[in-house]
Amino acid sequence: MKELFATICLAGAIQSLFLFLVLLIKKNNRIANIYLSFYMFFVAIDMIELYLTIKGFIFQRPYQLSLIPYSFIFGPSMFLYISFLTAKINTFTKKCLLLYAPFVIILLINIILYILISKSELPQAVIIMNIIINGGGLFFEGIFYILSLIILYKYINRLKEFFSDIDAIKLSFIRTMLIVLIFVILSIFLSFISGHNRQEYRILDVIAILIGLGLVFGIAFFAVLQPKSLNKIYLIDNALSHEDKISKPRYEKFRLPEIKEKEIVKQLIQYMSEKKPYIDENLTLQSLANQLTLSTHHLSMILNIHFNQNFYNFINSYRIDEVKQKLVNPNYNDYNILTIAFNSGFNSKSTFNSMFKKITGMSPKEYRANIFPKN
Repeated sequence: MKELFATICLAGAIQSLFLFLVLLIKKNNRIANIYLSFYMFFVAIDMIELYLTIKGFIFQRPYQLSLIPYSFIFGPSMFLYISFLTAKINTFTKKCLLLYAPFVIILLINIILYILISKSELPQAVIIMNIIINGGGLFFEGIFYILSLIILYKYINRLKEFFSDIDAIKLSFIRTMLIVLIFVILSIFLSFISGHNRQEYRILDVIAILIGLGLVFGIAFFAVLQPKSLNKIYLIDNALSHEDKISKPRYEKFRLPEIKEKEIVKQLIQYMSEKKPYIDENLTLQSLANQLTLSTHHLSMILNIHFNQNFYNFINSYRIDEVKQKLVNPNYNDYNILTIAFNSGFNSKSTFNSMFKKITGMSPKEYRANIFPKN
């Protein structure tokens, strides 16, 4: 088992170094990828340290006791990667570096503790500090993963203000990986506090480490292969003026005269009915605003205040109405439901099914069955 784990650690280290280099030179989302490459570099160091320990090149220390406090690197690095990827943070500042201050402090403490460690016995004070540092580090790392998840969910809500289809850019894969990673960190934390002075990893510890390693590799590979569509959020940030980014509670300060707003509402409803812009699967807030000769801010304000909807829900509700009209039209009886959906502006089966269920309370098949019940 030890030899197998050692081989996996060595292979993981090599793979991590490869991803570190690839992410470092990748041009898309460069700042975000620098933080993820930083993460992968320390994953490689961690794997190398585990390998050397298993092989006996480094003397066996108590469970989870390491000179480098990896958790204090992993948590902030993932948080900053997600923050820059989703444009939560657009510019590097000194505040970003402050997130690594705990790492520097703990590293200095660990160096002192490491000097005190002997192969034969471990001072009680060192054991206590080991519990505090490593247990606290795992908690610290988990908190940053949770904060990263919160940023991702806020990012999705923001996308819905600008796009009518977000499946390709809502980062579902990373969200799933982070959720599982949080549970892995929790399991390692529970294992640590239940046996902090152990000399070896249990089989469950090894499994948790390998799963965590696999998840991190998954996120890194996604970053390497990520589609250019992820850059849309940056294009929007660059295209919109300061006023266009005003949040909904502050809309009141920038309201148009009541008569003018009613005219825009009437114009919008008429345009949606006659021109059917929602048939365009790539329709965005910017493109619809251009068609109506409005600013994106005013169009967004109208949707939020007068329709109580974001752009995503507003456009997809029209697409669902279009599908419903075609489902009751005898001319479409021979058409597959998904074909009808795609002809109505949808380009994702999952989005169509979820929106249809949300608006009608039933699945598309159930809806069609109710229209044309079988004898």
